[in-house]
Amino acid sequence: MRLGCIWRGGLLIRYVLVLFAVQLPVVFTCSSLKAQESLHLAPGGRIEELPQPFPEAPQPAPPVIEQPTPPFAAPESGERPAPGPRFLAREIKVSGSTVFSSEEIAKVTAPYLNLELTSEDLEALRRALTILYINKGYINSGAVIPDQTIVGGVVNIKIVEGKLTDIEVQGNKWLCSRYYLSRIALDDGPPVNIYTLQQRLQLFQQGDLVQQVHAELKPGLNPGESELNMQVEERLPFAVTTGYNNYQSSTVGENRGVVTLADKSLTGHGDILSFTYAGSEGVNPEIDTWYSFPITARDTTLILHYQQNDYGVVQAPFNSLNVLSDSNMYGITLRQPLYRSLSQEFAIALSGERLHDETSLLGEPFSFSPGATGGISTVTALRFSQEWLYRTQTEVLAARSRFSFGIDALGATINPGSLPDSRFFSWLGQFQWARILGESGIQAVVRTDMQLSDDPLLPLEQIPVGGRYSVRGYPENTFVRDNAVISSMEVRFPLVRDKSWADYLQLAPFVDFGQAWNTKEPTPPGDVLASVGIGLRWALTALKKPFPMKPEFEIYWGYALDNIATSGNSLQANGVHLQFTVTAF
Repeated sequence: MRLGCIWRGGLLIRYVLVLFAVQLPVVFTCSSLKAQESLHLAPGGRIEELPQPFPEAPQPAPPVIEQPTPPFAAPESGERPAPGPRFLAREIKVSGSTVFSSEEIAKVTAPYLNLELTSEDLEALRRALTILYINKGYINSGAVIPDQTIVGGVVNIKIVEGKLTDIEVQGNKWLCSRYYLSRIALDDGPPVNIYTLQQRLQLFQQGDLVQQVHAELKPGLNPGESELNMQVEERLPFAVTTGYNNYQSSTVGENRGVVTLADKSLTGHGDILSFTYAGSEGVNPEIDTWYSFPITARDTTLILHYQQNDYGVVQAPFNSLNVLSDSNMYGITLRQPLYRSLSQEFAIALSGERLHDETSLLGEPFSFSPGATGGISTVTALRFSQEWLYRTQTEVLAARSRFSFGIDALGATINPGSLPDSRFFSWLGQFQWARILGESGIQAVVRTDMQLSDDPLLPLEQIPVGGRYSVRGYPENTFVRDNAVISSMEVRFPLVRDKSWADYLQLAPFVDFGQAWNTKEPTPPGDVLASVGIGLRWALTALKKPFPMKPEFEIYWGYALDNIATSGNSLQANGVHLQFTVTAF
């Protein structure tokens, strides 16, 4: 018996265009959902602030299509295949499928085996196999029945799995087309799957540069071929942030001005250059600059980092001693996301760092801490980090683990006996959780940091306790020791939301706790800090003139539950921490 089918491309065209014209604008024209913001790290490698929850609910996936018009070899409207003679189907061979197992295919073909079939029955089987693909998102894949002669009751059916033959990107100003093309290629099949393709396009919108993506899938020249047209709307890659805070030790002047300049696509490949300059009465300069470059489409990223911090003690009565410190840090990191979705990311990173510090007293080199030699201490360390971030409309979870291995290299400080030096092993773990409670907008924020070390550490590697990002109500760096546990709980009550003068105004009571101790060395008395207090937070993002900018302000007052001797009458000494910043562009 001789069978044949004709490719009806017009039906495939209509089907695909209707699907993407209706579904994609809903999914791909939404505002950017920045789920995978980089965790903001303090100079010691600790996360300072969590990303915020989604501003809106994630968009749903396209619905399952139960009975589409078959795109593969379907008859024109009103036409049915001529019934023709019947034949016994003893075996049905389906070839060309790389998606479904033979068992899954067999479930579809089983009802047609060992029956006398007509051309209409074969068309129904072909449709059933095509629907199997479509329901899983393979919208331009399907089954065709090639010309054949039925011998011995064996029927051959071929699967044509769809592919993208061309991708066109329009509207991009700051990211080069190659940036988009290389990442879409990770999910363009074959076969093409609408769900994975949609997720890839949505991931673009989670970055800082892409505001919206409009996508349209068009038919190609041959069966199963499609072309993707993308229209992107990008944000300006430039950002300038200026601000004031008192988040610095009063020993070197707690009142601190900060300016940060950033270009988030320096060469058009999503590479970021950031430069921060800060200063206070005793600190000049404080420099923090880094450059990151994604070297693969899977966002394997190379990061170069440099910090410099030169200061002099200005707090009486020690300001007359001319105590100076010059420190710097060079670092290189290779970071690789291992898993990434619209709500989660898990990444690992390998880093190498060299930290160097020189201190002097009355113009002469002087060592203020055990382990330093002639006022000089140098640490060379290899670090292995793991990061996990989970983010939904109402909740954010972030966890980070970092193992540090100090080594004898690049002029590292090496001392005899048990003196602290560059040979050490330590672990830093962090967990942060934030959740919006109900429709009232109340937010709960919990964070815990822990550092543990097997060896005594030089000050360059010790962890500070006390201050804005550890235990509020105490001066910055009240304790600086080898090990510490820091925990905080804060509840943010909205006083005002979505007004012309405030995106939010929040009242934020909190409880903080910290304990710090040394390894193999005596710990000075009073190793615990605890406080309760309240804060006020305000932000406005609606300012458009004379240029887009976002002012933010926060002030916290903490009541110290453990008496620690403090000097002076500064804001910190009275338990107050405040910050005001303005981000432009």
